[in-house]
Amino acid sequence: MKRLLEPNTVLYPVPLVIVVCGTLEKPNLLAVNRIASVAAEPPQVAMSLRRGRYSMGLIQEGGEFTVNLPTPALLSAIHLIGTTTGRDTDKVARTGLALSPAAKVKAPLVAACPINIECRLTHTIDLRSHLLFIAEVVAVHAEESVLNHKGEIDYRRCNPLVYEAAIVRERPND
Repeated sequence: MKRLLEPNTVLYPVPLVIVVCGTLEKPNLLAVNRIASVAAEPPQVAMSLRRGRYSMGLIQEGGEFTVNLPTPALLSAIHLIGTTTGRDTDKVARTGLALSPAAKVKAPLVAACPINIECRLTHTIDLRSHLLFIAEVVAVHAEESVLNHKGEIDYRRCNPLVYEAAIVRERPND
């Protein structure tokens, strides 16, 4: 027998990524778990951010960001990134993460991540509590160690982080 529950966000696990917005000279890092691949031709990702986040304005202003797929070795950095605001914290300095220039966008890449995705904003959709950013993927960087014999990314080789919030989930009033 199934029990009827209140509507909530139950699609877990989901990827846990580091998004970088701004520029190499003035970057901001954010931890994001509301992100997905949404189209193939052209490749696009969708990411939602809660209103009022410092990064939201940077993404809207710059129109670009990078998505960086971390490994478990970066978990403590992600915790700091996700629990501080770029309004008053230099997250790059606090985490010690090295950034490198992207090939096609102004937002930098997180060098320690084996996969980096460069994105250009194409649409913004108001979802009331969040804004949904849809962006075209304009470049992908991958370490050789995560590629298979065909030169394609094999995610089993990079040990990506996932957010498994079966019990803890975002609540509107938290």
